[in-house]
Amino acid sequence: MTEKSPVGDGGPLGQRLPLLNSLRGKGWLFTFLLAVYFSIITLVVAFERKTMLESVNLLQSINAREEYLVGLNYAVSRAVVSVNENYFAPDVEASGKMLALEVEALLPGLSRLQTAYPELTESRTMLERMVKELVDDPSRASIADLRAAMHRLVLSLDRVTADVAAKKVIFAEQYHNSFQRLTTEWLAFGGFALIFVAFVFKVFFRGLSVDIERVRRHATRVLRGEPSAKLLHSRKDELGLLMEAVNSMQDELSRRESELELTRQQNFHKEKMAAVGSLAAAVAHEINNPLSAIVGVAQAMNNECQDTRCSHYGEECHPNMILEQATRVMQITRQISEFSVPQSQEAELTDLNSLLRSTANFVKFDRRFRRIDVSLELDGNLPAVVLVADHMVQVAMNLLINAADAMANLEGRMPTIRLATTCDAEWVTAKVVDNGSGIPKQVLPHVFEERFTTKGPGRGSGLGLSVCRSLIAKAGGVIDVRSEEGVGTEVEIRLPVPLLGADCR
Repeated sequence: MTEKSPVGDGGPLGQRLPLLNSLRGKGWLFTFLLAVYFSIITLVVAFERKTMLESVNLLQSINAREEYLVGLNYAVSRAVVSVNENYFAPDVEASGKMLALEVEALLPGLSRLQTAYPELTESRTMLERMVKELVDDPSRASIADLRAAMHRLVLSLDRVTADVAAKKVIFAEQYHNSFQRLTTEWLAFGGFALIFVAFVFKVFFRGLSVDIERVRRHATRVLRGEPSAKLLHSRKDELGLLMEAVNSMQDELSRRESELELTRQQNFHKEKMAAVGSLAAAVAHEINNPLSAIVGVAQAMNNECQDTRCSHYGEECHPNMILEQATRVMQITRQISEFSVPQSQEAELTDLNSLLRSTANFVKFDRRFRRIDVSLELDGNLPAVVLVADHMVQVAMNLLINAADAMANLEGRMPTIRLATTCDAEWVTAKVVDNGSGIPKQVLPHVFEERFTTKGPGRGSGLGLSVCRSLIAKAGGVIDVRSEEGVGTEVEIRLPVPLLGADCR
């Protein structure tokens, strides 16, 4: 079975892409715009073609009229010559009939021109009257009137001829202008189409290729595990969905990497504590044997001195001091052994005060705590909370070590760490407060980000607080950091009070 395209089926992120936002929709839109554009060109060209055809028809009509006028003018000229020749002819009757025939031959031509040039109507009417007079009653006066009428006709035909010539020029110019305009419009439309297509190709395909290259480089960095910001884009097409899918893949990879790192940190912590526990048990066993003998001898010496009321007791002889210090060493080895005992990996009711107290006592052996005053302000009425004890030990150790690192170069005041617990009706609160260098304001919003650290190279991985937040969140709690640069830092952990938890008073 073939895979369906993400477009239109919800996409890689469950989105349904609108058609106009898709590349296919943009392609159809571009095709539609081109079709509209070429339809406009077709309409413009058709209009100009119609104009040119009209100009051609008018030119043909004017040319035909001009040819007809040439023949008519020739006939009129011949008639004028004939009228002038017959004006002085002795046979007036014969001359009149002959002139009537010649003039009558001009009348059909004048009738054809009369429609276009109404001013010839008067000349035609007069010539018809002259023809009738020449036929009915020819006289020299009639011939004279005919000569005058012919003269006026010649003047009228001259004006008509001039008008025809002028219109011929106008129609020829119109044809020329239409041709020039059509040529210019065709070149302009063609040039604009080329520019438009080139612009679309440059903007669209260049932007597409650039964004595809961005996706390729970003995906490569993500697969290599290199830190990289998310892809920023404003695309709403398939490539935009691909970018969102890559961003989602990056988030998922980051989440899984965080889970793996958290698991690795927890395993490392368990292995470290197991190793410390094994070593502590072995060392405690080896130390406690001679210490037991020393304590026994010191106890016997102390009892003997007290029974015999030794005069050197307390001045030169100090068996009680030997007993006190040996007992203290045995308590320290017992604390280390108890702290290093493997904890349950299941969430269960836990005494938070006892857990924090033993963790504080354990970390005091770290050389970083030699000059730090660690004070415990633990609420005696604190109810038990549900959590994984080993997770809380890991969180407390991380916070205490971070506080110690913040006071490494502290000058001018005694470095102190205060570990306090309180509770109310809903939350059990634990605070780790130090008077170290504090956290700058611009850094504070980033302290829980993975791989973010202000410590020098080799001193921190940037995962401590991120791991703490994950572990506290698994217990249903929240962790918050407040700090003032140069004053100190307070980390507050709030864990939910169990439904059957004791009331805080």
